[in-house]
Amino acid sequence: MQRFFQTFSTQGKAVSLEALLNAREERALLQQQLLAEYRSPLLSVTLTAVGEVKKNPLLDYVFEKALEKLTALFSQREWIPSKKIIRPLETGHEAFFVLPIKACELKRAMIELEDSIPLARLWDLDVVNTDGILLSRAEFGLPPRACLICGDNAKYCARSRHHQSNEIIAEMQERAQMHDFAEQIGYLAYQALLQEAHLSPKPGLVDAINNGAHQDMNLHTFKQSAVALKPFFVEFLLKGMTTSDLPESQVLEQIRPIGIQAEKAMFRATNNINTHKGAIFSFGLVCAAIGRLAATQSKSNGMTFDIGSICTLSAKFATGITKELEDYPKHLPITAGVRLFREQGLTGARGEAESGFQQIQSLLPVFDEYHQQGWEHRLLIALLHLMAKNPDTNVVNRGGLEGLRFVQQSAVDLLKNQQLIFNKAKLTQALLKFDSDCIAKNLSAGGSADLLALMIFFLSFRGNPKWHYPKMQS
Repeated sequence: MQRFFQTFSTQGKAVSLEALLNAREERALLQQQLLAEYRSPLLSVTLTAVGEVKKNPLLDYVFEKALEKLTALFSQREWIPSKKIIRPLETGHEAFFVLPIKACELKRAMIELEDSIPLARLWDLDVVNTDGILLSRAEFGLPPRACLICGDNAKYCARSRHHQSNEIIAEMQERAQMHDFAEQIGYLAYQALLQEAHLSPKPGLVDAINNGAHQDMNLHTFKQSAVALKPFFVEFLLKGMTTSDLPESQVLEQIRPIGIQAEKAMFRATNNINTHKGAIFSFGLVCAAIGRLAATQSKSNGMTFDIGSICTLSAKFATGITKELEDYPKHLPITAGVRLFREQGLTGARGEAESGFQQIQSLLPVFDEYHQQGWEHRLLIALLHLMAKNPDTNVVNRGGLEGLRFVQQSAVDLLKNQQLIFNKAKLTQALLKFDSDCIAKNLSAGGSADLLALMIFFLSFRGNPKWHYPKMQS
């Protein structure tokens, strides 16, 4: 059984107080040298590390994630460090970045990053201006950082030693475990998008054979898009965790900003081509649901949930989202989804989410009926089932209701021929013919492709109905 939750070792070399004091002096001297040489603001990165051990696998992981986030932020904002020093020392992890930007702008970005995810509470992202002055959160009208354990002022708790070291380490371990869990599930979502993109032949859709009915995108475009979206699946999961105490009706407004950022990242990666907008919406809901379930169930000795519970929770998050189409603001531009709802009453991805992804849930038993066939063979059959039933707004947008009837009836006709369905070679030839017809009619079942990707995601962990979470004891 695949293990989703790992325990990071906290074993390491004990460091003497003298060594720590010497390391602190060296760090201060290096900061002064960098400021004098480059005359630009300096970012100093260290970690929360209690006890005598300052470097171990747990802290290595925390440091690695800090560097990943900083690298992504620098890339996004087009900040190029004038100097970069990375030092994973036995006396504690250190990193220094000299950045030719305003110190106040850098500090605001670091505050936002420190408050972005639970793991970030373990990072100390200090900004020193060109005068050698350390900028504080108070200068920006913000309260000091909260204690890991009780939420009070972290400095007060540290000075008074209000919490035992093992209690703090247990909290650090739990945050690292939950972040690692989110990364694993986010990776499965990324892999699902890649598998769907590569699956061939897919009628009218981009695949490894051709671009389907699309002139502006190809397989490479989808791969670039999937790479850009991978970190956002992790963010959806983490937001699901951190909002687990909120009413389900309030979660959608919490994850929507992440979806907007994900769309922007997708468009940057694809030169403004919409590859995965529908998938961002569906996967965002599902990942947030998994995050919430993980956070609420981790308080017990183990964690168990299935696809049904994920879909049910996703539907609760999405409650009322279809009604938004009825009350669509007049000042906003009319999207294809809004237009098709007004003209044809089609609810698209919104309606499917609000139903708890019923098309996927009803398709899973059908998928199992073909268990003797190969994986890709079964996925092609599953796609035909989706195309046969799904009122795909992507198809209607391109070919109207007549186009939708053509796609659905063509899929139904193929599914009726069981001899063809069970023979992969014959099925492939029939799908290639179907593909040519869709291309000629400019039809692409993108909504069904998004649902197939989501089904692949579910299937990737369905064999593990119990996700064990080793709750740390304080």
